[in-house]
Amino acid sequence: MAEVLTEHVREEPHVLSRLAVPAPDTLDEEIRALVERHGGDNWIRALALNPATARRFAQYFEGLFDPAGGRLPIEERELIAVIVSRTNGCGLCAIHHAHALGTALGDRARARRIALDHHLADLSPRQLALAEIAERITTSPREVRPADFDRLRALGLSDADILEAVETASWFNHTNRIFIATGVVPDEKYFTALA
Repeated sequence: MAEVLTEHVREEPHVLSRLAVPAPDTLDEEIRALVERHGGDNWIRALALNPATARRFAQYFEGLFDPAGGRLPIEERELIAVIVSRTNGCGLCAIHHAHALGTALGDRARARRIALDHHLADLSPRQLALAEIAERITTSPREVRPADFDRLRALGLSDADILEAVETASWFNHTNRIFIATGVVPDEKYFTALA
């Protein structure tokens, strides 16, 4: 079985995942297009090992991070993604979404500061409240209290907005665990993009 599997694994100068990463020419047309739509990034290449997983993941990701969609502005969704990923120690998601946050903010240096330690990034009261609830959902979800939601409401978020913030933080806890467990490494381009 291992011999057959290695025939379909692209030889890389370094390991991209603890699991096999299929070569593009072994993927069916739909999954190959999905990988290409996401820039051929390591995360989607790794998920392509199980096409059903890749489809489910990409569908949720595309819906949650559509810049024109969502209730929260894209920079707030990216902020939550960065805070959760940094808190969990998911290097792949932290660097990928720090890059996206930098694009959304138009300020890569500020995005890097947020990714390193949001307490040093001079966040607005609303951004700070979103960062803090994202951290709490990540580290101790049973400690989320009505007062946390009252704080967000006072800063202009509706209950539907708050639900999207909770959803975003929760989904990133899910994705972080997939990529930490499988050991998917960040793409080189995200290191040079933040330099």
